[in-house]
Amino acid sequence: MTPAPPQRRICQNCSKVFLQPARPGRPSTMCSERCKRAARHKGLTLPDLSMPEADMDEAAEDLNRTVSDFLAAVQHRSPSAHLLHHITALNRMLTDAEAAVVRRGRVQGDTWNTLAAPAGLSPERLRKKWTEDSLARRLDNRRAAREHGTVPRQPLCPATQTPGQHLAGALSFLQRKTGRTLKEIAADSDISASHISRILSGQRLPSWPIVERFARTCAGDLDELRDLWEAAQRPPDPEARARPPAPHHRRDAELRFHTALRALYLAADCPGYGAISRATGSALGVSEIARALSGAEVPDWYTTTRLVFALHGRPADLRPLWHAAYQPTPPSDPEPRLPADAFG
Repeated sequence: MTPAPPQRRICQNCSKVFLQPARPGRPSTMCSERCKRAARHKGLTLPDLSMPEADMDEAAEDLNRTVSDFLAAVQHRSPSAHLLHHITALNRMLTDAEAAVVRRGRVQGDTWNTLAAPAGLSPERLRKKWTEDSLARRLDNRRAAREHGTVPRQPLCPATQTPGQHLAGALSFLQRKTGRTLKEIAADSDISASHISRILSGQRLPSWPIVERFARTCAGDLDELRDLWEAAQRPPDPEARARPPAPHHRRDAELRFHTALRALYLAADCPGYGAISRATGSALGVSEIARALSGAEVPDWYTTTRLVFALHGRPADLRPLWHAAYQPTPPSDPEPRLPADAFG
């Protein structure tokens, strides 16, 4: 009879993968006698989770990027075959993320019972699904894909920020742009320097009169700051913080939409258009970004989604405004239309 091949396991002391020869009895949890002694000396010291948590972070970043692409594709009404391509990638990345989470749980000592309950599986089924060998193979393949550029190393879209952080970021940028100290701005705006400091750090949400006085002192745009301030007043629950209804007239909706975009741009420290393009993974060109932020046009939803994500915003918050403001470009006629009298 051919002997069973050795299995790959994770050392509970150093977190390295080692080969466990097939033999009866309880499998070893340490890769060497040295690790066994070290583990005994550590006592209650927590295991090294740096590698498992790095895997988990990267898997979540890849998943976030792909979900963002899928959302943009759905709302752009892309072909079904294109959407299924996104779903296939999402399923693969979800499995990668599950492997990373299970690996972290096992390294830190979670039992199969603990991990199986939220997954809706029996402990035995989860254990058979994620043997040490299958975990190592899955995560090794994911690391190799990132190493060879198959998967981007960074998330395509930066993490979103809260409305309060947007407001604080915009006010901080205006203060830095003046080149003046907090005391000087405090004196001119009749606000205490300590109060301004707490506002700029995000520790305190200011009233509108305070924002207005600060903006006049620092030459800020009141419409842009009002948009950020109103967003910061809404409930923190994403489902309850929707904007007020969009204006009925398209021109009014356009103005509000561009104000909201410029407000996010201000909150992001007014980065260069090239930097924004790179933040979208070059999905958007500099000219597209310039037209959107200058108010020259209302871009399509795909462009809007990528731009808002690059500015650390949440596209869903702008969806009603965009829908009211956007007017698709009509297809050009292949042949010029002639007046009726041209035919005699």
